[in-house]
Amino acid sequence: MKKRQHKILDHPILGYFLLLVFAMVVSELGGMIDGPINHHVLGSASGGSATLGCGIGTATGALVAVGLFKLWFRPDFKGCIQTKGLLTGILLLLPVLVIHYIGSIVSWTTFGTGGILLAFLAAFAPGFGEEVAFRGLGVANYMRTIKSEKQIKVIFWLSSLVFGLVHATNILVGGDPFSCAVQAVYATGIGMALGAVYLRTGNLLPCILGHMSLDFMEFMRGDLSQSGGIMTSTGVGDWITCGAAAVGAVLGLWMIQSKYHPQIIAVWNEKWSKGNIE
Repeated sequence: MKKRQHKILDHPILGYFLLLVFAMVVSELGGMIDGPINHHVLGSASGGSATLGCGIGTATGALVAVGLFKLWFRPDFKGCIQTKGLLTGILLLLPVLVIHYIGSIVSWTTFGTGGILLAFLAAFAPGFGEEVAFRGLGVANYMRTIKSEKQIKVIFWLSSLVFGLVHATNILVGGDPFSCAVQAVYATGIGMALGAVYLRTGNLLPCILGHMSLDFMEFMRGDLSQSGGIMTSTGVGDWITCGAAAVGAVLGLWMIQSKYHPQIIAVWNEKWSKGNIE
């Protein structure tokens, strides 16, 4: 059976960035329903004192993007959100998550805490939206086009660095320059752990849940609750979470060692049904 051609998306790097933009646009369209929720529900619930908003609409849009991606590549693609590999992914992320949680709790003692409901709902946006955009679709498409095991590290570094650099743009919306620089380095380390788990398991769900839990713990901070998630200062807890990011970078590099490349290839060959395609 002749392999179906997808023109632009058959270019792995270009395809990564196009799918990143696609996922972000669809997520933002879904996020349009967050406005009314923020105004009519969360605004009154918080007394108008917090700027964090609901992210359920954004998460819904991200899931729509995943569905459209799977539909476009039917019947070859088996999907990236599933239960298979979920426990393995969570266990691989566990050291990073635990250290990060400790850092977030330390920050609560410094900056105070915000509302649990606001933090939980706000965490849906980055948990789903960022994972689908920076890893979910682009990495999956890249692994569809891969020709050599050596190419695995290219998408690992690309997705991690882009994820980190995007967080540096918080300076454009009022973030403290030093804090934003720290956040960019931190996000790169966390992105390395999340990217490696996705490559190893072929399952985006542990990355979504892990990412969402980290942001929930951070959005519980009083300062981030008031600023809408933009860092305006750096405290002891932030340096602990940077330590978690450093652990994430080390774990990420460990998870994508060359000796694991055959396993990674096998996971993605099965996911793309490559054994059935000539």
